[in-house]
Amino acid sequence: MSLSGIAVDTHCRRVANRVGLSKEEDPNKIEQDLIKAIPKEYFKDVNHLFIWHGRYTCISRTPKCNLCTISKYCKHYSESFLI
Repeated sequence: MSLSGIAVDTHCRRVANRVGLSKEEDPNKIEQDLIKAIPKEYFKDVNHLFIWHGRYTCISRTPKCNLCTISKYCKHYSESFLI
């Protein structure tokens, strides 16, 4: 099985934008940004990781940045909480 892309749903879009992996709103453009940033061997897992992270930590209205394990890489965190 050959994977050629990354599924971009609402959680994936939100996390990719907040973390700084993409500035796009269109799922196809976000997918292209992610393809450039993520090694191909992780394509099959990355959508699930974005979904879980988006559901439980990087939630829509009030992200739990204080609990986030990737906050040191996150654009949103550095712009919102670091001075």
